[in-house]
Amino acid sequence: MLRFKTVFRSFLCAMYSIFSRCNRAHIIITSLSLTIIYYCYYYNVLEYARTTPFTYFKYPLEIDMPDVVNKVLNNQPTGVDPLNDRYTYPFVLNADKKCKDEEGGLDSVFLLLLIKSKIDNFEQRHMIRRTWAREYGIANVVVRRVFLVGVVPNDKTIQHRIGIEQQDYSDIVQQYFIDSYFNNTLKLIMRFQWATQYCENAKFIAFFDDDYFVNINRVVSLLQAVKPTDMSDLVIGYVWKNAMPYRIKGSKWYVSLDEYPYRFYPPYVTAGSFFVPMVAADRMYAAMQFTKIIRFDDVFLGIVAWKLKIKLRHNSNLYFYDFPYSVSSYRKVIAAHGFRDTELLYNAWKEQMKLDEVS
Repeated sequence: MLRFKTVFRSFLCAMYSIFSRCNRAHIIITSLSLTIIYYCYYYNVLEYARTTPFTYFKYPLEIDMPDVVNKVLNNQPTGVDPLNDRYTYPFVLNADKKCKDEEGGLDSVFLLLLIKSKIDNFEQRHMIRRTWAREYGIANVVVRRVFLVGVVPNDKTIQHRIGIEQQDYSDIVQQYFIDSYFNNTLKLIMRFQWATQYCENAKFIAFFDDDYFVNINRVVSLLQAVKPTDMSDLVIGYVWKNAMPYRIKGSKWYVSLDEYPYRFYPPYVTAGSFFVPMVAADRMYAAMQFTKIIRFDDVFLGIVAWKLKIKLRHNSNLYFYDFPYSVSSYRKVIAAHGFRDTELLYNAWKEQMKLDEVS
């Protein structure tokens, strides 16, 4: 980039000497040409132009995914080696008794809350426990909650604190991979793995980030309306269609043609809040083992759903962006992003719950 700027400055100096001998029309044309050239360079237009139309979409593994998944779930040989068994990381901390009763049997859990959390967000987790992720007294159904985190290698202080938090609440699930933004796909796989392995008795799974406001009563009402015929092939969330990969080099969201060559992504739900019946989650977790990982968890989920022909049901009351809070504007909100301020979260939750009780 530095070399380009040096060359570009030299080019401008040369153009200036030419401009001094040119008329105004030539100057305007040349200026516009330079602007277009710079725009095309900065926005990597050539790479956008080289993308493959989505109609040719193929993504490893190119197999009959529904058939392979059915064989996995029925303990039959698939004849295909999984891609992602190497991404099965050991549990450092686990909440393996979370969905069991006092005698070790399985509780009849209606809703499992899987909350993706940054490992050092201690205050957010504490406030979420006090508000929307309470496990008792919610809409007359059984709710269970776990927070899922990675590790910060060689940081003994954070690991000590997370260990104490686990002793106090028994709701931390931690796997041994680095807790970072571009490992969110690993956290997604981890959440499906944990749910299907340790809470398979749950009827529905709700996936949230730890900077969300959630009206759990509306979540329950939404899921109670799901038809039995939809339980095996449904994801509910804020659905994006025709989303394009980011091709601007230097951005942390840059996606090269080698990584993903197509013009559009398959439809996907935003990863901050979405819902999956457990029957569908079983199928999706099995399919994840045979699907090439991409850095973006929502895109990865969309690819898996596409391969399984799972329906994505849009819900506009899930806000993936920071939706400014007011009492009236939140009366239909199911979940909304932008609640890193724990005091704001508490006050919003308290006000909305009081209004729910009145209505």
